[in-house]
Amino acid sequence: MDTYSNLSDHIQSLKIIDTHEHLPFESERSKETDVLAEWLTHYFSCDLVSAGLSDGDLSTVRDSSIDLKKRWKIVEPCWHAAESTGYGRVLALTAKDIYGIDEINSRTIGQLDDSFKKARAKGGHYRFVLQDKSGIALSICCGMYEPYQETKDPFVFAMYMDEFISPAHYGKIRATAAKVGMEVHSLADWMEVTRKHIEKYLNGRTRVVCLKCGLAYHRSLRFDKTAQAEAERSFNEFFADVNLPEWRPPIKASKTLSDFMMHFVCSVADEKKLVFQIHAGIQEGNGNIIYDSNPTLLSNLFLEYRNVRFDIFHMGYPYVMELGTLAKNFRNVFIDMCWGHIISPEAARRALVEWLDAVPANKISAFGGDYCFVDGVYGHQFLARQNVTMALAQKVADGSISISRAKELATWIFVDNPKRLFGLERFLDGKTSRKNK
Repeated sequence: MDTYSNLSDHIQSLKIIDTHEHLPFESERSKETDVLAEWLTHYFSCDLVSAGLSDGDLSTVRDSSIDLKKRWKIVEPCWHAAESTGYGRVLALTAKDIYGIDEINSRTIGQLDDSFKKARAKGGHYRFVLQDKSGIALSICCGMYEPYQETKDPFVFAMYMDEFISPAHYGKIRATAAKVGMEVHSLADWMEVTRKHIEKYLNGRTRVVCLKCGLAYHRSLRFDKTAQAEAERSFNEFFADVNLPEWRPPIKASKTLSDFMMHFVCSVADEKKLVFQIHAGIQEGNGNIIYDSNPTLLSNLFLEYRNVRFDIFHMGYPYVMELGTLAKNFRNVFIDMCWGHIISPEAARRALVEWLDAVPANKISAFGGDYCFVDGVYGHQFLARQNVTMALAQKVADGSISISRAKELATWIFVDNPKRLFGLERFLDGKTSRKNK
């Protein structure tokens, strides 16, 4: 058996850990949808816009109340232009392997939609896609799932900290404080509310396994050290007469306030030795400030909060080598390839080859689907397994590692590393061998 096939068989046998998803509970998915409306909520729609689809046409194509064939005619030219991107390949793989459709085009879109709707109506689609087809043992879901309840879906949770670091409305502040039995009249009160929420959910008795920050969508990842008195002045803006009524629109928290609160959250995480997932690199959507999300901007946090294990997302793309350098340089910085395999499959392969030369292999997690609809996860894990196989086969071919070491590394980055980093053993049955393909 050749090296690639040998490695592929091993990697296909693994039940992998999925470090990042945005999936709703299966029971809470919208029923008023079809295959175009759901599949274009995320990722591929960005490539369609990049290819020239107007905002108005995208809204039309996502509207399941409009005839499917009419919408397909609108989107087809841009779909054809973008179908070879990572995002496009995910949907093609899913159509073929989940729904038996070899190619998405004007002749097959109706059949694909029929199969999509039948699968949803039958029930158990999450288990079929995530466990049976994708071989995922457990997914870390990111979203406001309070109270992070038990679920039949194979999920544990990341606790979003953005509303604590960068609050937006007095009414929301009050509602969040009420969940831990408090009222807020000062920044010190808000700090205590934040601490109580972290202690409430990250106590080893819930399904919350880490913190998460996604503020790179809204501001720079440089969080300066700020005096509490300066942050207090900004926080007090929420108590201005014009901002107190709950029907008032939200306000934008100042950089001073969110800088201070980020450091406070990190100090709590440092005290409790928590994992903190942080979005870095490309932001989903079209038109953002990419340089705000350079992971090197976080260096002051890495230096100060040495007990916090920072899990840095999306392979930092396009700052791939910067992230590798950070992981090499800091004991507490870890590389997470979630989203990365579909941003650019080739970049993911090249990055892994280079990282394995520079970064200890226990610092890398290979897969996170990062989708808000379940079908996309299948295509993503397919590309992830393929990419890792190709990268490791290259390392074997150039004499860097043996085939046995390559298999060991595959198991580490797909299973053992995220399991250890997030303390997932208590949620798993101990099995990492995949029975269904």
